[in-house]
Amino acid sequence: MSIDILQSHTYFSYRVKVARKNSEDWLRLLQLIRILSIALCLSSAGCSQNTTQEESNPVPSTIEPSVAPVVEGIQTAPGLEQTTFIAPLTDAYNRIDPTEDGWDSEAFSAAATKQLKLLAKKLSVPSKLSGDSISKFFVQDTSLNLQLKPDRLSEFYRGAEFRIKRGDPESATSHVDPLVAFQSLLSTIQSTNALQTEVKLYRVDTAQNDFTSHVLFNATGQSTEGRKQINTEWLCHWTTDTETPRIKRITLLSYEESARIAKNKSPLLKDCTADLLGHNQAYQEQLLHSTDHWRARLPVNLGIDVVANHGFALGDVNGDGLDDLYLCQQGGLPNRLFLQNPDGTLTDHTAQSGTDWLDYCASALIVDLDNDGDRDLVVSQDFKLLLMENDGSGRFELSFGSSTHAQTFSINAADFDLDGDLDIYACGYNPSADRVRSGALGEPLPYHDAQNGGKNMLLRNDGGWQFNDVTETVGLGHNNNRFSFAAAWEDYDDDGDPDLYVANDYGRNNLYKNTGGRFVSFAAELGIEDMSAGMSASWADFNRDGRLDIYISNMFSAAGNRITFQRQFKPGASETMVAQYQRHARGNSLFQAGPDGGGFSDVSVEQGVTMGRWAWGSRFVDLNNDGWEDLVVANGFISTEDTGDL
Repeated sequence: MSIDILQSHTYFSYRVKVARKNSEDWLRLLQLIRILSIALCLSSAGCSQNTTQEESNPVPSTIEPSVAPVVEGIQTAPGLEQTTFIAPLTDAYNRIDPTEDGWDSEAFSAAATKQLKLLAKKLSVPSKLSGDSISKFFVQDTSLNLQLKPDRLSEFYRGAEFRIKRGDPESATSHVDPLVAFQSLLSTIQSTNALQTEVKLYRVDTAQNDFTSHVLFNATGQSTEGRKQINTEWLCHWTTDTETPRIKRITLLSYEESARIAKNKSPLLKDCTADLLGHNQAYQEQLLHSTDHWRARLPVNLGIDVVANHGFALGDVNGDGLDDLYLCQQGGLPNRLFLQNPDGTLTDHTAQSGTDWLDYCASALIVDLDNDGDRDLVVSQDFKLLLMENDGSGRFELSFGSSTHAQTFSINAADFDLDGDLDIYACGYNPSADRVRSGALGEPLPYHDAQNGGKNMLLRNDGGWQFNDVTETVGLGHNNNRFSFAAAWEDYDDDGDPDLYVANDYGRNNLYKNTGGRFVSFAAELGIEDMSAGMSASWADFNRDGRLDIYISNMFSAAGNRITFQRQFKPGASETMVAQYQRHARGNSLFQAGPDGGGFSDVSVEQGVTMGRWAWGSRFVDLNNDGWEDLVVANGFISTEDTGDL
């Protein structure tokens, strides 16, 4: 189909031509240009330098050796005597030491965390535990009191795959010997191999004579039953030595054991990426390399980005009944389309498909937009949406394109007006091109309730590959100034049309009730705004009461939980504002639907689902086929190679 409709967007027509080029040749060309550029610069610099030196500094007839005076002792490296920084760096430099601006609690937290991590490392090899190896972390007197494991455990859940036991903290035995206490704690994990241990200090109180901290500890290893994980929370009491604090007492707050009891001991989930993709040249030459690898090799103006918010889409593009995979990539790297084979492996079909866009692309959809029975492709490309028609064999042609009001991070589709075709909703994040790469995460203001984000957009499908922006006319312009990461369509009120929940970073989320094709914002009234760092939303009836509930991915911040509960945090702010900051650091949220459409209840804490860490995405899914919806949370941030180079 012609792309004449995009004549006002000449950039699109240019990209149609470029994207058709062989993507492997493009990568090789980029590498060659870079090598030639470096060689040219080096040779030019050398010639220029030699010419200048010869003209300005003629060679003397006698060369006197230049001997620098010898100074004994440590020397200051050239440039390090300069300690004056520009204003932003000065502020950052002064904040390296938390005690400089009165945050003694953070200085203590750092010291206590160091001790806890060293202790956890010792505990990871139970066979080598000794009194001498762990006694240094505790006070050496009879006041030491360690409560680590309950005497009474009860079965909380049993299925074909897992069994979970929980214990009453009040029944925990007190120990004065650290070795005995921790050997008892780890006794159910009888492994000759090292355990996986992790510790996280997330709350602290530095009262005058009693420093305390809330600590999460878990250990994972092999037991006689199978693989087992211990999850526990402690209240640690410390000495007031801020350099090397020691533990005086541990009070048990919660305890849980999770064991894999399935007869089949093979892993529940297995990484099969290399098995399915490894035979493709693109996997070896492109996908195996990290973002940092490409950032060091591709010009930033191609759209390479440090955060790398890139998604994928699944769908059958060639009509063989098998789901295929479309991967969005960084700017300068081609998006990839892989077709699934009958044996489950995936074959690169990118060049033949015409979908190898080279601009920064964050998300995609494989859906049937023209009701012809095959799946078409929607791609969010920075500040544009590209809609491509499928000929039925997995070959695509650009049929519609539209600029967006903001950098689009995610897209989804639903028939909001019930006219029989799919409409498209785009979540906008950064509002303008000049701010896109001003920082890793933009500049939201105010941080906890930002209202300077980009506008989301609803494109109504009017048939014949004509789409119109109806965001304002259908009522979705209300509160449309957030940093939106994701959205989820669902008929939560069971009235026959899809409603829309939008997860916003840095602030309140939106719930738009669909009333016959027009939307009304109801998030505040229904108690589901969830002021936090929203990054995904997933609907499901987790308690099987017939009503849809929703789980939202946010950020669990240990530092945020520590700092926002300190007395000196925002001393001039209202209690409401401080509570909003505290809520921002709490983590993920689960809202349970009430009866008769009477709103939602926040059951996150009581259901134990807040600790999803830095959660980019979550999904309800029945992993063990028992009829109950489980939760899968994808989390983490940026991990780079530590080269040791300062």
